[in-house]
Amino acid sequence: MSFLFEKFLKANFGNSYLKECQGLFGVPDFVFCAKQKKDVSIISFELKLKNWKRAAKQAFRYKSFSHVSYVVLASRSANAALNNIEIFEKYNIGLAKFDNNSDFEILFKPESNLPYSENLHQKIVESLSMCSEKSKNIQTLVR
Repeated sequence: MSFLFEKFLKANFGNSYLKECQGLFGVPDFVFCAKQKKDVSIISFELKLKNWKRAAKQAFRYKSFSHVSYVVLASRSANAALNNIEIFEKYNIGLAKFDNNSDFEILFKPESNLPYSENLHQKIVESLSMCSEKSKNIQTLVR
């Protein structure tokens, strides 16, 4: 799933991402950086084939350095999380499903918020020194 999701990111949003970024509060599968004028948005993704509860806990931690954090589940296991959508809404964590055909569907789009930790946010921005100019597709992930 990770390989296909990486291809999906590159094709739709460009190369401004890190894979399994270390040294933060948790290790997100992907961290994407988008730039709009002077603003920089950091979007984190936690991919899981199943076990949405664990993914939601991890994605919540990523809000310490991200504006938006998503759980991305394999399509076949997304219904269990969707049946508990109120958890994603309560904690403002995005929920999406992704399949082997690289079909990506957002099931819940969270509001963009300031990261909890300015230090961790700055650390990831520096790691992603080449943030891409905002692509037209990034609006699907950030409000």
